[in-house]
Amino acid sequence: MAASQQIAEPELTVLAPPRPAYRRKRYLLPFAISAATALVGVIALFAGGTVGLPLKQVVVITGKLASKAEYFTDEVVRRELMAHGIQVHITKAGSRAVATGDVDQYDFVFPSGQPAALLIKEQRQAEHKFAKVHKPFFSPIVFGTYRDYAEALLAKLGKKLPPESEEKPLYFSVDMAKLVELMRAGTRWSDLDHDPPLNNGNQVLVQTPDVCSANSAATYLGLLAFVVNGQRPPVDEAEALALADQVKPFLIGQGLPGDDMSMQYLAPEGRGLAPIAVFYEHQYLAHQIRHKRQNGSADDNRVLIYPEAQLQTVPEYIALTPDGDRLGQLISNDPALKQRALELGFRVFEPDGSLSAGRLAEHLRGVGLPAPDSGVSDTETFLPTLPLLEKMIERVGGCR
Repeated sequence: MAASQQIAEPELTVLAPPRPAYRRKRYLLPFAISAATALVGVIALFAGGTVGLPLKQVVVITGKLASKAEYFTDEVVRRELMAHGIQVHITKAGSRAVATGDVDQYDFVFPSGQPAALLIKEQRQAEHKFAKVHKPFFSPIVFGTYRDYAEALLAKLGKKLPPESEEKPLYFSVDMAKLVELMRAGTRWSDLDHDPPLNNGNQVLVQTPDVCSANSAATYLGLLAFVVNGQRPPVDEAEALALADQVKPFLIGQGLPGDDMSMQYLAPEGRGLAPIAVFYEHQYLAHQIRHKRQNGSADDNRVLIYPEAQLQTVPEYIALTPDGDRLGQLISNDPALKQRALELGFRVFEPDGSLSAGRLAEHLRGVGLPAPDSGVSDTETFLPTLPLLEKMIERVGGCR
C-alpha cells in the first residue's frame, strides 16, 4: 500500500436508546383503557361488598330440591350469597323423589310441599340425624292457561266475566266442584262456546307433571279427592283408594309428563303442549315481572286460575348439616334475600307471621302489575294424611 494512501476512519452513528414500552403511544392507549376497566371493576367490587371474597373462605353448600331451584340459580341470589361466603350447588329432582331418595350427601333439601317434607323429617328423626326446618317463602298451586281458554271455560261454568271494555284481568277463580263435573262429563275444549272457536279437540283436563315425583301433582290429586269426597279428606285406606280410582282419569287422561309444567306452559308453543296446567304461582308472577321489564307491559295472553277452595303449599327448607342451617337462616332473615324472593314472585311471611300477600302485592304494584286477590281464602282444602296420600299417589301413578 502506498505511504500517501490513508485509510478513512469508520464513521459511527450513536443511536438514542429505545423508549421504554410504557412510554410508547401504541402502548399507552390500550393500557389506559385496560386500567380504566380494571378501576371500574374494583369500584364495583367495593360497591357490591365482594372485594374481599378472594381472601375469604367460600363454603360450598349442596342441596337437593324441586321447583324452588329457580331461587338458588338466580344470579342476584347467587351474588348475595357469595357476599356471605356461600356458594350453593344444587341437584334438581321432583319433591317426592327428594323425599324417597338418599339425602345424606346433601347439606339441605327443599321439597315444594309439606307431605314430602314430612317424609324426610320422620326419617331423620327415626335415625336421630340432624334436621332443622326453615320456612323462607311460599307459593300456592295455580292453573296456568290462556285468555281464550279461561274465558270459554269459566263461561261454561257460569262464571261472570268482566265486560270487554274493561282492563283485561290476569287472575280468575274457579269452583272446583263444577270443574270436576265438566271433566267427568268428558267435555272437550272444542265443545265450549267461544268466538273464535277453540281449535282443540282434547278433553278438558288440567295437566300435571308426574304424580310419582312432583308435589304439585300430588297436591292436585289431594284437591280433587277432597272435592269428589264432599269437601272432606278420606279417613281410611279403603276410602282413599276408592277416591284414587275415581280421580285417576283426571290425572292420566293426557299422560303424566315428567317435566315441570310451567316450562311447557311458558314456552312459545305452550298452547299446544299445555292449554291449562298445574304449577306454582311464583313461576307465573316471575314471568310477568320479566315480561313487564322487557316489553313495558304484562303478558295479558297468559292468565291464572285459582281454585276457590285453596290449599296453601308452604315449602319447608330442611337443613341436614350446620352449614345447611346457616344458609336456611340467611334466606329466611336477610333483607336483601327476602326482597329478591319477592322479585321472583314468591310470597314471604308478613311481620306478624301471617300468610297474607301484602308485601308481594306491594312489590307487584310497584313494578306496574296488578296483584292477585285470590290464592288465600277462608275456605280451605285439606289433604289426606301422609300415609293415605302415599297410597293414593302409588295407586294413580303406579309408582315404584
